[in-house]
Amino acid sequence: MAQGLLVERKNSVVTVTLNRPEKGNTVDDATMDEMITALKQVAAQQDTRIVLLRGAGEDFCRGREGHSTAATRPTAMQIRDNLRKITTVNDLLSSLAEITIAVVQGRALGFGAGLATRADLSIAADNARFGFPEIKGGLPPAVVMSYLSRWIPRKKATEMVLTGMEIDAAEAERLGMINRVVPASKLEAEVEAWVSLLLKADQAALRACKQFLFDSQQMGPAEAATYGIHLLATYLSSRPS
Repeated sequence: MAQGLLVERKNSVVTVTLNRPEKGNTVDDATMDEMITALKQVAAQQDTRIVLLRGAGEDFCRGREGHSTAATRPTAMQIRDNLRKITTVNDLLSSLAEITIAVVQGRALGFGAGLATRADLSIAADNARFGFPEIKGGLPPAVVMSYLSRWIPRKKATEMVLTGMEIDAAEAERLGMINRVVPASKLEAEVEAWVSLLLKADQAALRACKQFLFDSQQMGPAEAATYGIHLLATYLSSRPS
């Protein structure tokens, strides 16, 4: 049986690939656990610089696999434990010292759209589509609502959540969900160019940028500026002469 997640390393670049192409790379409980384990392992390895998030086949990730039928309905506690896995993945992704890049083709829906949005950088093929369709199944996407308006305008976040409508890659780029849209035939070349550029940058400086972005999320402008001065002073004073 195929693994739900593939983790490959090439020098200082780790590629994490959702590997359920026959199911649109929907994420079941086992795959979610694999993702948590993989991201924790990456965090513990000091020689990793870049983490690529991919989906095998035509789609990046079409969300989480549906729950079981009413005959085997999970308890509220089981549902809470399952949903906490989403926030665990999100937190691990945000707190990684390494640069994360989502490489998106086809559909990125629900959990998949969240991965693409929350990665540090996101590059999409022009055939990519993004959406949060949970409401169509009668589910309020509360986890999505907890963060989406931090990344895109609140009105648009509300529209996406309440209607479940999909948007194309060009609109996702305009909204700030992703960084770059390229023709599908040029997606791999674009990813290689970004990876090459980032590998040439000073690793300590990149890690300092990520630390600031993570730590300052809840700060106001004045507090963030003060923290930035402290972080930069610490960084500069610790650099080799």
